[in-house]
Amino acid sequence: MYSVFQNRCDNSFTNVSIKPQITQNKLIDDEWNDFITGSNKNNEDEDGYDNTSGNKIITGPDNTNVINKVSDIYISTKTIIAYLNVEIDLYSIFWKIPIIPYSQPCNGVIKKQMKFNSLSEEAFNTMKENLKHEDYYEELVITNINNPNGRVKFKDIRKISIGISKKDLISYRRKKKSAFYNCFVLILRMFVVDTFKEYHVKIFNTGKLEIPGIQTDHAFNAILNMIINILQPYYEKKIEYDTKNTETVLINSNFNCGFYINREVLFEVLNTKYHIQSIYDPCSYPGIQCKFYYNPDIGIQTGRQISKENKDLYNNVSEVSFMIFRTGSVLIVGKCDERILMEIYEFLKDLLIKEFNVISQKFHYDMNSVTEKNNEKIKKRKIMKKNILVSIS
Repeated sequence: MYSVFQNRCDNSFTNVSIKPQITQNKLIDDEWNDFITGSNKNNEDEDGYDNTSGNKIITGPDNTNVINKVSDIYISTKTIIAYLNVEIDLYSIFWKIPIIPYSQPCNGVIKKQMKFNSLSEEAFNTMKENLKHEDYYEELVITNINNPNGRVKFKDIRKISIGISKKDLISYRRKKKSAFYNCFVLILRMFVVDTFKEYHVKIFNTGKLEIPGIQTDHAFNAILNMIINILQPYYEKKIEYDTKNTETVLINSNFNCGFYINREVLFEVLNTKYHIQSIYDPCSYPGIQCKFYYNPDIGIQTGRQISKENKDLYNNVSEVSFMIFRTGSVLIVGKCDERILMEIYEFLKDLLIKEFNVISQKFHYDMNSVTEKNNEKIKKRKIMKKNILVSIS
């Protein structure tokens, strides 16, 4: 046994059999790293294109090859406010609006919600009587006081939901949300392009409408027309909405710069060179959280916060938030219109490309981390049981 061990440790044996294997493995590792980091020169043709991806190659001042893959900005959702020319009697109109069956493939209201504040037993009994005419409803009791001898003798606050939406069938949410006062909610089903979509609409007693989840102006106008058609039978006056008095109160958008970002360096650049208000705390949030201050009264936008001395001079400054992540993803969220959004997008796009050589981070392939992530993805999601009772008449 000793001789076997000695042979295994013999230098001649090591020089002949093992050394070429190490060299070969090293070459394979180098080629693999070149492939992962995209530094293989053989994939570039004479015209400056990457043959493997078809992307244009730019050469920086330090001869660093950069693939120009800055994506266009994508507007995921908008929240828009509009105003009707009539006030809404919430309690009366809520019970009159018809609900279409969920299984019926057509446009209409599939669900409605409202918070009821009953301060007397008569009002409470009237509400319960109206519910007897509904096929399906849910009650979320928020407050219930029935004490004839107390200071508050009777008070009942509950949210009533009538109908079924897609979220009720596929969501595993256990905790129920409360509801707003002075409004009711309609869940509309509408056929858009080639499929049915559901839209959440808040209708306030003043005639104000709040519609989140809008992606196109066509969908927004179609929703407004549907709401008018739903409410018109209960009013003698012709219902209209003010086309000039619509306001985008929230817009969600994103794009990708096409390369990995060193967040620590970019955070320093944003603060010291561009003086943009930013916060970076990787323990609480993975991205750099920034504020862009858009001032329509100046020609060139810098995104800097208005100084205390000039706050009285500029009153129309829009504050828009944007977040930059390590993967190159950028989120832009705030109250602004699309014109302002595009200016902010162009500013950030130019900034990231200009500072590429400083803020870019090479992608290091870590087999262990990839294996761990794959194992996490393999984990099966726990199936949560949900009972849905359906009555067939």
